[in-house]
Amino acid sequence: METFIEDRVPYSRRIFCNRNLRMDRIQFIGFDMDYTLARYTEQIEHLQAEMVLDRMVTKYGYPREILEATYDPGFAIRGLAVDLPNGNVFKMDRHRYVGRIWHGSGPLDRELREQIYTNRKITPSDPRFVMVDTLFSLPEISLYCQLLAYFDGLEETASRPTYEKLWVDLREAMDSLHRDDSLKEVIRSRLADFVIRDDELGETLHRFRSAGKKLFLLTNSEPEYTEAVMSFLFDGIDDSYPSWRDYFEFVLTSGRKPAFFQSDEPFCAVDNPIAEVKTLKRGHLYTGGSFLELARLTGMMGEDVIYVGDHIYGDILRSKIHTHWRTAMVVQEMERELEQIQNCRQELDELAGLEERRFQLNLELAARALDGDRAKKVRDEVKAITHEIAAAERVNADSFNPYWGMLFRDRTELSAFGKQVENYACVYTSRVSNFRLYSPQWYFRSPRDRMAHELRF
Repeated sequence: METFIEDRVPYSRRIFCNRNLRMDRIQFIGFDMDYTLARYTEQIEHLQAEMVLDRMVTKYGYPREILEATYDPGFAIRGLAVDLPNGNVFKMDRHRYVGRIWHGSGPLDRELREQIYTNRKITPSDPRFVMVDTLFSLPEISLYCQLLAYFDGLEETASRPTYEKLWVDLREAMDSLHRDDSLKEVIRSRLADFVIRDDELGETLHRFRSAGKKLFLLTNSEPEYTEAVMSFLFDGIDDSYPSWRDYFEFVLTSGRKPAFFQSDEPFCAVDNPIAEVKTLKRGHLYTGGSFLELARLTGMMGEDVIYVGDHIYGDILRSKIHTHWRTAMVVQEMERELEQIQNCRQELDELAGLEERRFQLNLELAARALDGDRAKKVRDEVKAITHEIAAAERVNADSFNPYWGMLFRDRTELSAFGKQVENYACVYTSRVSNFRLYSPQWYFRSPRDRMAHELRF
């Protein structure tokens, strides 16, 4: 029976709900392309790393020795931040307090950590800090730490870059690879090496269309690149759709998100850029545009629309704030994390048991106002359990990522990234084709919100 659908959906393929979402009331479903419909292999990260290092040498004047840096795909995760003046990379919890910190080739010295970050809450708007929230940015974090370690090992000279300049140059060099099409040119020439072809994707979109949903594509990628990637993903999968464009009511490229959600720019038709766009025609590609113009041309508004994307800021947060669209976030890397949660379920349950035991002991101390030998015994047990919890937390976190721990959690708190997903994504999942495992009319229900006093009695 469909009411028991979660029992037959593998845990790593499930869709998780933060706010109730009735798919039967959704009329329009919009999709981002990169890292949403198009999932990328690890090879694209290695390609980015190789190309950006070469560019920093040839275009930015960095020494050839930096070409020896080797990208480590297991190092960085989303949700990290860079402290530009100090050259530190760190992870924050939901309250924006700093957790793990990395400097160059290793963890930051404890004395420096306490001096810089103790009792300090990070404000994202502070220009001294850069938030890293896209998968495209992960190679930058890995290379930044390696290059910083290299320059830290040199004598201080006028040619040695500051920590901030090193990051700015690295980021600019990476951005230039996207701007001048050099990165995407390589990807287009070897799509099978870099793009994961998901055979369930076509059926997923077909099921939505069969249920009366109108689909659209809204991507920041340029028309030529969009055409190449989408053709690779969809063409030849279903004879009912001779072209990938047939899945969509309209296709919007070069969207400039997040500016798309705040501007009032008109659309341009790719095949006739001079003519005024008075309607969005099926099978045609458009560039530019804005949310206001899209609403005017299509009539789509608010909660009739759900937008599916991977970028917490450009896709999810801005669309939620400025359009009142419903949101679905694709977190490609969470599939591995969910599998690891299943692998260490016993250890996580044991940790929860220790936390419950500590809570009950502290409750006994407070409620009964214990003193004497019993109080000392309870306090000693609480202290021992606290040490045991700290050790277990570290081991469990390291099994997910030895540098940063779990993606959505920082110790006992949600991570800053996890909190953003909770705040702005109505639902989240590891891939678009996970929707195929649910009815297109499914009612996603969020867990009941409970405050701390409701959790234990």
